[in-house]
Amino acid sequence: MKKRFILLLALLMVAAIGLQAQSRLEPMTQTQQKLWGEKYFRTWLSRRAIQQMLIFPSFSFPSALYVYYGYGESERLQVKWCEANKDAGPDEPKLRLDSIEVKTDKATAVAFSDLIDHAVATCMFNDERMGLDGTRYFFGDKIRVATAWSPGRGSNCRRLTDVLEKAMTAVKEQNEEELKALLPEVESLTKVFEKLYPND
Repeated sequence: MKKRFILLLALLMVAAIGLQAQSRLEPMTQTQQKLWGEKYFRTWLSRRAIQQMLIFPSFSFPSALYVYYGYGESERLQVKWCEANKDAGPDEPKLRLDSIEVKTDKATAVAFSDLIDHAVATCMFNDERMGLDGTRYFFGDKIRVATAWSPGRGSNCRRLTDVLEKAMTAVKEQNEEELKALLPEVESLTKVFEKLYPND
């Protein structure tokens, strides 16, 4: 009887966690910034990108999407990812960092930048999530960074990660048309985050 109760309680907790819909990103605490900064951000946080999304899955390699325009940068989106170096010799690194980019027009770069900017600007400490496995996402520029942990289906944050991961695929495939095909969803979601700004 006791085992059934514990099992039922565990199932209810898993269901409750899964049902949390994350409408906003969470701001990073100073402790998180220090921890991730020392461990990962030196390699992944771009100082030149106007906005970016960093992805750190629990059991696979990280990747990132960077948006560039203005300040002497050409308009482009870049994807960086880490993968196993299968051809590594005994004294060579076991991991390899690769990157690829797509040049685009300013309107496309601005649309993706605005989406991330508004998502970060509306973040709040109200959607703490927990779990043993998942993917941690980071969004922002070199000054403001917000985070989400494996956002639930149908949530604003899941829509955000989905559209930006589709953009990453388009960049990897060097498909600017596919990137531009995402703009209606990018602009629609930007308006959703704009509505989350407080009224006062």
